[in-house]
Amino acid sequence: MKNLLTITVLIISNFCFGQLKSVIIDSETKRKIPYVNIWVENENIGTTSNENGEFELEIAETKIILFSAIGFETRKISSDSIKNIVELKPLITELNEVVLKPKKQNKKLVVGKFKKSKISHYFACGTTPWISARYFKFQEDYNKTSFLNKIRVSTNSDVANSKFNIRFYSVNENGEPDDYIFDENIIGTAKKGNKITEVDISDLNIEFPEEGFFIAIEWLIIESNKHEYSYTMSDTGKKLTGISYEPAIGTVPADTDENSWIFTQGKWRKMHKNSSGTLKRYKDKYNLLAIELTLTN
Repeated sequence: MKNLLTITVLIISNFCFGQLKSVIIDSETKRKIPYVNIWVENENIGTTSNENGEFELEIAETKIILFSAIGFETRKISSDSIKNIVELKPLITELNEVVLKPKKQNKKLVVGKFKKSKISHYFACGTTPWISARYFKFQEDYNKTSFLNKIRVSTNSDVANSKFNIRFYSVNENGEPDDYIFDENIIGTAKKGNKITEVDISDLNIEFPEEGFFIAIEWLIIESNKHEYSYTMSDTGKKLTGISYEPAIGTVPADTDENSWIFTQGKWRKMHKNSSGTLKRYKDKYNLLAIELTLTN
């Protein structure tokens, strides 16, 4: 049960009077774009386009809306100019040259090991499409097992088969997530309950970059991930209904914030410190996504 665990949720209170409703498409192919990350710039209001590229967003006044999708240029549009269709331009990127090498897969190395039984703090997005990223530094011994094989993520879901997106980013000179190093969505599916969700990426032929890279988890604000729950206000005893979008993602405590970033309000920010809380192991620590990465040759 999640009420026995600590979950960090971004709580938002806004009075919204206007509704945007549109479909997002590729400007060249005219195909609908699923799982676009949509934010009101500089505010904690956002959503995700569904599998058919459709989205709805309520705002109180004219705002700048930011659209971010893997494989497309990020676009900012004034809300009063958004009509029935929003077009995103495919991103022209100079990806590193792919050198096909024969895979033996007789060697494996696990990076970022964690114990499921030790995970007691989770990130949950509430009703906004957070992206949280963890940096993986390249080590010399990775040369012997340079291919990305599997990703294992600690998940806790109150709905069956909740979906989340995985993004790979390069790192810039400031240590921030920068360009995509893989330009397609990688969708993970979390079973109901406290689980380890495994995503096989062995067929993508991605090698561990020598400058390191970020693995990011993106929450999807789609109907199939929606969970309604009841809770009681501690001061008034009033019963209310809340909404979250699953799954919650487990974290491990870290001494520094150098490897943890979060994308909110349309911007990347460093992770904050857990200055309070009842979990001694996490107190005065930084939350690092509980992700294991299996490498192979």
